[in-house]
Parts: sequence; structure tokens; C-alpha cells
Amino acid sequence: MPNNRRTEIASMDRRRFIAKAGLLAAGSAFGGAFVSCGVDLNLPCLGPAVAPTPVPGMTYIRASEIGCALDCNLENGRNKHHGGPATDDGPRINAAMAGASESNPMTLIIDGGALISGLFLPAGGHWSVAGLGCGTGFFVKTGTNNDGIHNGSSKQIIPFEPGPPAPPRGTSVSLRNFTLNANGGNGSNGDSTSGTPQGITGTVWYCGINLMNLNNISIENVVVVNSPSYHFRLSNVGNVSISGCVLRSAGYNTDGLHFDGPSNDISISNCNFMTGDDSIALNCPEGYSGDIERVTVANCVFNSWSLMRLYTAGPTGKFKIDTVSVSGCSGTLTEGAFFIGYNPGSNPNSITGLTISDCSLTASCVLAMAENFGTIAVSNVTWTPSSATTRFYPPQADESCGFLRTSPVFGTDSYIGSSLSFANCVVQRNSNTKAAAVILENDSTINQVEFNGFALQDAGSYSPLTELLNLVSGSIGELVLDSVNSTDINSPVSPGGFADIGTVAGTGVLASGWEFPDVVMANEVPYISASSGLPSIKINGVVEPYPQG
Repeated sequence: MPNNRRTEIASMDRRRFIAKAGLLAAGSAFGGAFVSCGVDLNLPCLGPAVAPTPVPGMTYIRASEIGCALDCNLENGRNKHHGGPATDDGPRINAAMAGASESNPMTLIIDGGALISGLFLPAGGHWSVAGLGCGTGFFVKTGTNNDGIHNGSSKQIIPFEPGPPAPPRGTSVSLRNFTLNANGGNGSNGDSTSGTPQGITGTVWYCGINLMNLNNISIENVVVVNSPSYHFRLSNVGNVSISGCVLRSAGYNTDGLHFDGPSNDISISNCNFMTGDDSIALNCPEGYSGDIERVTVANCVFNSWSLMRLYTAGPTGKFKIDTVSVSGCSGTLTEGAFFIGYNPGSNPNSITGLTISDCSLTASCVLAMAENFGTIAVSNVTWTPSSATTRFYPPQADESCGFLRTSPVFGTDSYIGSSLSFANCVVQRNSNTKAAAVILENDSTINQVEFNGFALQDAGSYSPLTELLNLVSGSIGELVLDSVNSTDINSPVSPGGFADIGTVAGTGVLASGWEFPDVVMANEVPYISASSGLPSIKINGVVEPYPQG
């Protein structure tokens, strides 16, 4: 895990969910408290599924035909027939699947509910697990002290932070149509009996499903609940497709889909996240460490601490995240939507090619900044600012909501960005919340900020926004205003802020109705002069009246 570097949070890992901030209270929405074996839990049901169509060369193993008892109630881990102890089917399944290889690929058909002391399947892949939908899957036995499912030996406990180099990858693992109740407890009554719910802090945490060193992973319609730590950990992986999954846990450190570097070519779609930490984490310096490239997220729903974390710098080096697309998503985020950065000192443009489109998000901020970035493009996003559940870790120069603002967790970090653009974005307030499009602090700089369609659309009669840009202590090289609806936005920038803007340009400057100092205006851009109050234009640096009509 990354080293904590804030005395304010030194006593807890940054992934710890803020207990008072909402998700723990939302445990009732999951149908019960996520605690441990013996506590009933209403499991999400994705409906029935048929057995996989036979493929030539694939060996199919039905759990019911190899002597598995399949007597486990997946809601509570007890015997579904009489309420006593269920039978551990894990050793029988592990033995049956041990021979999976490139020349002998194998599929387990899990056709009931199985208690397991972990499934430890061949490290090199060439295996699948297919359920039959509701009521089929696994419950992790209390005291397993391991992952629910992973590729590798049960005795092969690889530290979470082995560092580089990454080993060669195996291939071809498929998971679909089953439920995993990972039996997160309090450190004494769940999967982990190590004394802490997550596992052995500083060495290894126990995940719902942990896949390492693999290409060609397919995960479809898998439900994971009540995880001790990450629902899925995917480390040194490529060509990953995840769709239709439901991930729900309210405990600390319960990232939904957690990717360590290096990882590449990841597709996530139609998933539902309700987690106590990052729904999706792209954490380059963790695991073996390396770049993370080409990630798409589409049509997902989030109700978590954050939608996504992205960070590139850590003790093992400085890496890069390139080309991440998030579209068609919605949700409410307790702390913020996109957490950009964790450790200081990232390379220039370390996170680039981030696009966020066609989303509707409620959070204190869409972009919580603590790291350098290249290009970030936000389009057709409706943001409802809300800080009711957000904890701002001191020191914070400003605790207002911002489409982009300094991270509420790391309030003293500065960063340099190359390009930030907004196209057809809306701030939709449901209360008299103080907000701005951009809040810059800690001498942070963005070289270009562009607006091509931006408006405030309040649900009620609230006070206008004070400014579009709140430059608390930061600067913008070029501000481009191609289209901004200035209704109920008093000013383009906070008082004195024009001194921290290099130039103002764009086809929509004049139409905004705001006044601008002559000195910041680019040549041949019509605007209303703050000195004269009249439409003006600069030609070769000389201010002239701008002809109307």
C-alpha cells in the first residue's frame, strides 16, 4: 500500500471509508449489514443463466457431479437445509481444476451454493468458472485468511507490493453468472481472522477475487458482496473485459475494481458499484508497478466513496496513465468523483487522455486534483455539487464545491495541467451550494482552460454563483470562452484573478456579457472592456471600439 504522508490520516490507510460519510449508513440499502458469516444478507440477483455452450477441446466439470455438497446458503454461509455448518467444497473443486492448462482448458460449472476455503486455480490461466445465476456461487469460509478466488497456490502469498519487474503473463480466464459472498468481518469472525478485517496490513490483504499476471480476462454478470478488501484486484493484466457486475460492500478499503500497474486494454461496462472506497482504481505504483493504458468505462452506476482513482507516482517510480474514457455513467460519490493523484512529484503530463462524457454525477467535485496532467476533456456532463458527506482534510484553502478543485483529501498538493476543456456541461444545483467550474490553489497552473458550452441550471431560486473560476492561488495560461451561459454567474473570475490569467480568447467572450481587462485580451477577440464598459477589440495590441450591428 502507498505510504501515508498526511499526519491527519496517519492512523488509517487512505482507502479507509469515512464512517460517518454515508456508505455505512447505506448498509441497509444492501439488505442488511455486511459483517460476517451467520448474518443474513439479501443478495442482488441477476437472474437465471444457462450453462455454457460446449466448446470443442474444453473440459467441463459440474460441481454437483464431482461430489460437492453445494449445501451453503450464500446469504449467511450456513447449511441451507438445517442451518448448521455447511460443507467446505473448496478442496474438492481445487483438486478437480488443478489440471487446467493450455492443452487442457477447463470450465467449472457451479450449479449450487458452495462454501469454500478459497479457490486456488492454476496461475497460468486456461480456466473458467460459470454459474447458473441466482443461488449459484460461493461463500468464503470463516478463517480462510486468503482470497475468495485467485490464480495460484493456496500457499502462494504474494505481497501486495512486490515491485518491478512484472513477470510474464498467462492467459484466458473467464468468470460469469455467479455470486461470491466474500464474508468480510471484523478481523475475528469473517474470512480474515488476522485481527484486522482486510488481512495482514503491510503484507497482504484478502480480496474477493484476485487475478494476477494474466491476459485475456473476461468477467460477466458476477456479483461480489461483503468483501474484506478489494472486490477484484487485477495486477499486471491486459485485454480485460468486465460487464454486468454488481459490487457491494460497505467496509473500509473495499475498492470495486482495483488495477495495479502495469495494466492495459481494459473495458468496463454496465456495472453497479456500491463500495466503501474507490469504485475503480488505476494505481500505477502498486503491485509490480508500471503504466496503465487504454481504459474504457461505459454505462455504469456508482454510489461509492469515489468513482475512480488515478495515480502514477510512488516509491517504486513514476509512471503514466494514458487514454481513459468514461461515458454514460451516473452516481453519487461521497468524497468526489475522480481522484487524480496520491503522491507528489509526478512526471509532467503523467495522466493524459482522460475523457468524461455523457455522465450525471453528484459529488463535491468531479475532478479532485493532486497530480500533473496532460489533457482532460469533459463533455455533456451534468454535475450536482454536494459536499454534505465530504470530509475536507485540513489544511484546505477553500472548501467550496468545484467541477475541478484541489483534492479534499490532499489539500496542499500543487500540480501543472496542460489542457482542461468543458463542452456542453451543466451545473445543476439542488441547494444554495457555493460552487465554481474551477478552483485553483497551491500555486497550481493549467496552461489552457476552454469552455464550449457551460451553464448553471438551478432547481430552485438560489444565490448566483460568485464566479466561474476561483483562483485562490493558482494561474491559467489561456482562458478560451467559446460558449458560456453567464446567467446567474456573476463574474468570470474571482476578485484579482485576472492577474493570474495570461490571455483570454474565444468566440463567446463578448456574448458572455462579462467585462474583461484590456490587458488580458487576445488580439481580434471581441469583448466588453472593463475600462470603458463598451464592446471592444484589440488589433495588434491596440484597443479599439468593436462595431455592433
